[in-house]
Amino acid sequence: MTIWFDAEDLIQFFQNASRPTGIQRFSFETYRALWRQAGASGAVRFCRRAKSGFTPIDFPALEAGILAAANAKAPARLASAPHPRRDSRLAIAARRLPLHYRLPLGVMARAGLAGLAASRDLCRAVLHPRTAPGNGIGGHRFAPPAPPITFTADDWLVNLGASWVCPYPPALLAGLRAQGARLALLAHDLIPELYPEWSTPGTVRDFSNWLRNMVPHTSQMFAVSRHTADDLAATLRQRGTAIAPPAILPTGSHGRMPHAPGAPLLQTPYILMVGTIEVRKNHAGMLRVWRRLLAAMPPESVPTLVFAGKTGWLTADLQQQLANANWLGGKIRLIESPSETTLANLYQHCLFTLFPSFYEGWGLPVTESLCFGKTAAISNRASIPEAGQSFCAYFDPENLTQATATIRALIENPARLARLEQHIATSFTPPTWDATATALLTQLQTAKHPHTPPAHGGAA
Repeated sequence: MTIWFDAEDLIQFFQNASRPTGIQRFSFETYRALWRQAGASGAVRFCRRAKSGFTPIDFPALEAGILAAANAKAPARLASAPHPRRDSRLAIAARRLPLHYRLPLGVMARAGLAGLAASRDLCRAVLHPRTAPGNGIGGHRFAPPAPPITFTADDWLVNLGASWVCPYPPALLAGLRAQGARLALLAHDLIPELYPEWSTPGTVRDFSNWLRNMVPHTSQMFAVSRHTADDLAATLRQRGTAIAPPAILPTGSHGRMPHAPGAPLLQTPYILMVGTIEVRKNHAGMLRVWRRLLAAMPPESVPTLVFAGKTGWLTADLQQQLANANWLGGKIRLIESPSETTLANLYQHCLFTLFPSFYEGWGLPVTESLCFGKTAAISNRASIPEAGQSFCAYFDPENLTQATATIRALIENPARLARLEQHIATSFTPPTWDATATALLTQLQTAKHPHTPPAHGGAA
């Protein structure tokens, strides 16, 4: 039996110079642990998609390329330094026009700026084409010429990434069944299905097709938390799809993080909120919470709120609100797409962290915060309490009064903050990526006789 891992979505993310999300971080770290544990034996191998199936890749070369690409990222920049607003003469003149003229002119102006940005990106792509399209990252070539993989009975094909983004067509799934291979997928969350308002229409469509056309072909589904496993099982029951019960994979970490020498990136006291800037993460709610804190407390007693993450989708309103509010005079800052080094610095020197998301499949920033010995004020929704356990302060993310009170209590009570940090120091056991890999291998290697599920569903 060989367990093959499809790394296609990981390759695509890094070849497109995208800052990885929690999904890519989960798959990459698990793959590294899998390679350490079983790569030398040949029991674990890696592959990527090809026109006629899958082709093998050299994982050490892929790993080296991803690490090189990650280290080559531009340093983080502070994108939110407040500045006086200076309107151009054209903007001043435009405000004198009647409203029914101003509104369409504003739409035209924003569309024009978006078109210019797209033209700039296109020019960069034409002027700086990839030197090794499809077969290299960070100067490392990871896919030597090889014929398509011929799977054998008992083999597994496992996809731990965003498998709904690049779904397997019916012919490929039929080929896997014909060869006796078993398919395993990982559910990171059910957001596009349960909360489509937080996703793009394309993502909602792709995810629905994934549930209908790929998941029924699995011999084993995995989930990153008990809550995600329950959501997946309930969703499939509603759709009339019968599969084996999802198995839970613990989300790993790099363990307790030692305090690294060096000056803090920010000199002012701050509270850290790590995550992609998107509606679901509740950044807009925290803008309102910080406005309440500034109204109720002396401004010098209110720490700066630092957003650290890449800008995601559906955030135009939030960005406009922050700009109009002039980032609350600098009490909110954004560090866009921070490197791992920058993130470590931010975690080490913050007062505590904040994670007010409405829904998560797990909540990796909560685990990271605890690994750095920092407590967090976090949402009491979905799987987030599984990550925070007894080491955090909780609030309802839709109740801004409760959120404000919870955060203020941590700010104004250093003794409570110290007690929580001491509780973390004495009682928190950091999960490891090796434990994630071990749980995964154990589940696959001890699976009963190969089960080929019925051919549910049709083409996407």
